[in-house]
Amino acid sequence: MWPVLLELGPVAIHSYAVCVLLGMVIAGEVRRREVSRIDLETLPGARWVSAGALVGAVVGSKLGMVMFEPMADWATHVSRALAFDFSGRTVVGGIIGGYLGVEVTKRLVGITRSTGDGWAVALPLAQGIGRIGCLLHGCCYGAATDAAWGISMHGAQRHPVQGVEAVLDLTLAAVLWGLRSRAYPEGHLFRRYLVGYALIRFGCEFLRGDPSRHLGPLTVVQVVCGLAAVVFAGLTLRGEGWPAAPRV
Repeated sequence: MWPVLLELGPVAIHSYAVCVLLGMVIAGEVRRREVSRIDLETLPGARWVSAGALVGAVVGSKLGMVMFEPMADWATHVSRALAFDFSGRTVVGGIIGGYLGVEVTKRLVGITRSTGDGWAVALPLAQGIGRIGCLLHGCCYGAATDAAWGISMHGAQRHPVQGVEAVLDLTLAAVLWGLRSRAYPEGHLFRRYLVGYALIRFGCEFLRGDPSRHLGPLTVVQVVCGLAAVVFAGLTLRGEGWPAAPRV
């Protein structure tokens, strides 16, 4: 782990904060270019949609902590969720909140077009860079393992699950970048992102070692991601006319 990149006198520059900021800057530029490419920036009220996404993501990430993490006592849980810092954030909760924030805002400003494709490449790009920060910081750590690839973290050799997810997230971003110019129905590139990330997170949960709420053998996050993958895969296939009707 390398939680502090450097110290400038009394000021410590933390690796997690640097990676989060870097991810936001790079992803923001990618999103700006994609929004321009598919002509979403000219929509009346488009800026409000971005604001709705941001507010929804922040609220969702905090509520996700309450829903997905085990609760020692209610007061501590709520105070951590309300803290205005990098703690208590969950990616899955942020995605859900951001998605709902966009849909509510679009209804309020009267936008009927799908706007998700502008985010399809930017989001996994930001997530991949952010997970590198998690690896350096030591949060979102893996389960203990005797495997040769284990890394020393929190008093044990553990799966480098943050690095695994970072590689998968960045791979997903690269795949979606390659698919973005194809003639998909509007919004379907973003649906592919949702399915891809849901599957990545579902699998990575098996390697996670940090506390999480469970429903039987699966974590609550896995249940949510499994359902999301099935629903959005079904919507994508149906929207693209697959499977084709049999010839008579």
